[in-house]
Order: sequence, then C-alpha cells, then structure tokens
Amino acid sequence: MRRLRLLISSVVLPSLLLSSRVTNALPVLSPATMLSDFPSNPLLVGSSWTLSSTVFTTYFTTAFLKYDAKKQEQNKRKELLKSNSDFESQNINAAKALQIESERNRLPTRILRQISRPQLLTLYRFVGSFLIGIFVHPKMFRWTERLGNTVEAMDDFAVPAVFLFLANYFNSISLSRIGISLTYTSKCSIPLITVLIMLLLHGFEALPSREALFSLIPIAIGVAMASFNSVSFDLLGFLAAMGSATSQAALNVVSKRALINSGIGGLEAQRAMASVASIISILVVGGTTVYSATNATIKQQRRPKSSSSSSSSTKRSSSPHPPNSLSFAAVAAYHTEYVLSFMFVKLVEPVTYGACDAIRRLLIIILGRQMFGGDAFSMMNRIGIGFALIGAFCYSFASR
Repeated sequence: MRRLRLLISSVVLPSLLLSSRVTNALPVLSPATMLSDFPSNPLLVGSSWTLSSTVFTTYFTTAFLKYDAKKQEQNKRKELLKSNSDFESQNINAAKALQIESERNRLPTRILRQISRPQLLTLYRFVGSFLIGIFVHPKMFRWTERLGNTVEAMDDFAVPAVFLFLANYFNSISLSRIGISLTYTSKCSIPLITVLIMLLLHGFEALPSREALFSLIPIAIGVAMASFNSVSFDLLGFLAAMGSATSQAALNVVSKRALINSGIGGLEAQRAMASVASIISILVVGGTTVYSATNATIKQQRRPKSSSSSSSSTKRSSSPHPPNSLSFAAVAAYHTEYVLSFMFVKLVEPVTYGACDAIRRLLIIILGRQMFGGDAFSMMNRIGIGFALIGAFCYSFASR
C-alpha cells in the first residue's frame, strides 16, 4: 500500500499537469470556487479523469474480468472445514451449499453464466451508467424530464455511441486475453490515429504544429518500451486492442463535434450515448445468446448419445458471475470515468486529448502491475516511462 501511495505521488500527480496547457497560470482557489468552476476548468477535469480511470476503473474492471469463482469457493470451503468440525455445523454448511446451488440453477443466473465476461461487462457498464445518469441526481424526482432530454439527444450521439460500444467491447476482449500491459501498449497508437482521422476529415489546417506532431513519436515509443516484454502475444487480443484504439480515436473526434452541435454537457452526453450503447449491447448479447443456445440444441439433437458430455462441456464453458458488489463498483467507476472524459474532450483539442490519453494509459500499465502483480520493471521499461513523459511534456509546450 505504501508503494502504491508513493507511486501515485511520484508518477500520477505530475502527469496530471499535462492538461494545464490550456491555462496560462494555476491560481490558488478555495474549495468552493474550485467546485463551482470544475466543469469549465481543463486542469481539474483532466486531473480527475486521469486519477479515476487509472486507479478505480483499472482495478474494478480487471477484477471483474479476472474474477475466479471456483477459486473463491475453494477458499471458502477450506475456511468452513477448518472452523466447523461438529456434526451440526456440517449440516448447516450442507444446507448453505444446497441453497447456493439452487440459486445458481435459477433461470436468470444460468443465462448470465452463459454470457462471456467481456459481453457481460459491456452490458453492465452501459445499462448501469444509463440508470445512474437518470436516477442518481440531486433533483431525483425529475427523472422523467432527464429521460425525455436523453431521448431527444440520442439522435445527435448515435454515431459516437457506436464507437463507444466498440471501444469498450474490444477493450474488454483484449484485457481478458492479453492483459493490461499489452492492451494499453497497443492502444498507445490512439494519438497517431487521431491525427490521421483529423487529417482525413479536415485537412492539414486542422493539425497542430510540426513540433507537436513529432513529440507524439516518443509517447508511442515510450509506452511500447514500458511494457515490451510483460505479456505473451495473442492475435485475437491484439486485433481487439487495435480495434478499440481505432474506435476510441474516432470517438474522440466525433464526440467533440456532437457536444458542440448539441450544446449539452458531459453528463447529458454520457447519458445519451449510454442509452444508445445499452440498446446495442442488449441486441448483441441477446443475439449471441440465442445463437449459442440454438447451436447447442442442434448439436445435441444430432448427437443424442453424447448428451451428458455436451452438457458437461456447456457447464465448463459457462462464465461464473462475479459478486454484485464488484459489478456495481465496475459500473460506477466506468460512469465516473466517461462523464469526466466527455467533459474533458469538450474543453481541449482532439490531439491534445489523445496525448493525455496516452499518458493515462502508461499510468494504467504501471498501476496495473502494482495492483495485480507482474514482473519488475527492467531498464528498458524505466527508459520507456521517461520517454513517454518527456514526449508528453514536449507536446504540451509545442502546442501552446
């Protein structure tokens, strides 16, 4: 824990100053003034976004994707066997086991267990974020008004919502297959992809200075060096990471345009995009679940003699559901991160957002190793961290 606090103070906090390039000075403000000026202050919004995503979203997302129910059950059973030795307690434990087994056999639980963990996380994120945006509000009883405004804004944010869904879904697949380091190393290409999209949409006049563009190169090289030899390569996971990077870069560009055209804030934008993405998630999860069930039924009808083996394979392929508390924490962390993200993207240029995003991903790699383990940093890793930070500061100065 002490190492984590030192890491945040020495690495995370200095990087938060990257978003201060849009301000000429950093005046000392009272807490009340900072709170009132928060939505329009790029430094405060960018700092909060970076901190929430690197710490809370990284932990709860990875814990959700990597949750091992069997291991947790084995540990609980060992504790019960150690603490309970008399006949009466064994009967109580047996009754509890039967109750847990019956709860697992319920229809909603069985359906959730058949959904892949990336699909389940994506579905929970969007549906949960939409519900939080509608009902968790100081003016709680005016939820019908917020719902009506969200429905009206869905048309403006339909295209960004598609990119939002793809970015999250591909990112979950990549995290589950290749881990934090290689996922976010692959996604360090977001600033370069953003520059390419801006070039295709608006031409050369939309690009920053040549010095600022050159400073993006050490960012990409540094993030790659920081996690070069940490995770084994997987083709599907790598392709999912690149698909997420491309979708995220497109989201950075089109969401800023949608925010300007609609004139609404980050909270309303997240709510509108989460509503559209929830519909997409429900359709995708429903379609894949029906397809899997139909395919399994057809195979079982063709091979009736091997019904027992097919049922056992179905049980093995099912995905145990994480605890409800972990699911809620993952949704809350996601909602907070993306509300701040859309507030920040409205205040800065897309390429600036991409550069800050690259540094944020570097910090996710560092903190991810601290929280979930991994090999110690080599000299190449340390040099890569320095490269990325230097490149980000160079971009901050070159794009003033």
